[in-house]
Amino acid sequence: MELIKTKIPQLDEALGGGILEDSIVLITYDTYSQGWTLAFEILRNRIEDGDFGVIINSVVPISMLNLELKRINFDLNEKGENGDLGIIDIFASFYGINYQQPYVYYENMDRETYLPKFMNLYRKMLKERIKDRRPIGIQVTADGFAFLLGEEIELRNLQKNLAEKEKALLYEKRKRPINITLLNRDRVSSRYISWLSLYSQYQIDFSSQEGEVEEKMIVRKAPSPNFKPATYTFKIENGKIIIV
Repeated sequence: MELIKTKIPQLDEALGGGILEDSIVLITYDTYSQGWTLAFEILRNRIEDGDFGVIINSVVPISMLNLELKRINFDLNEKGENGDLGIIDIFASFYGINYQQPYVYYENMDRETYLPKFMNLYRKMLKERIKDRRPIGIQVTADGFAFLLGEEIELRNLQKNLAEKEKALLYEKRKRPINITLLNRDRVSSRYISWLSLYSQYQIDFSSQEGEVEEKMIVRKAPSPNFKPATYTFKIENGKIIIV
């Protein structure tokens, strides 16, 4: 399997050279952390190398998410209009928001119909927009899905998705994705975190420090046989992510 560079030197080194294709990267953080922005920095760099961003949004309206991303100069609408990104909007699908942008995919759904309708939206995006590019997916956020669907239902859906990924790996000949899952630890149970950690090949944990601009960043898990957990400091300065 191919090793995909994040193009963030400190992170690539910590992960053993990059991220394996078709793997899951779990990024966890607390209420006041900005560590979740790391996923979008990875996506920005991968888009520059020709990959395609897939945002799976369950937690806020797009306008609010785009506003949050201004702090690292990442514009969802600009990248969507340029053909580099698509949004599967579960939040809009549950609450009846009708967007006009062609790169926003949604469909009326509820707990019972979520999974088949989500799969249909993804296949539609794959055919219309992703095509032969590598998908870089960001789940915004796992705690948002737990709130909308319930933790137990979401865990079962995750298992079903893993089974579908395995079938695709066996039978489909296309570039394999990287999947990044964002999780606010303060919004879910420790049991839910434990299951997500099990299913993830990589795990990066952020902790904000009271009264400090810098955060603690722990690269906790990676499949490389030479991997050793490491601790860094993380901050955002002038719209740029800094890892030391």
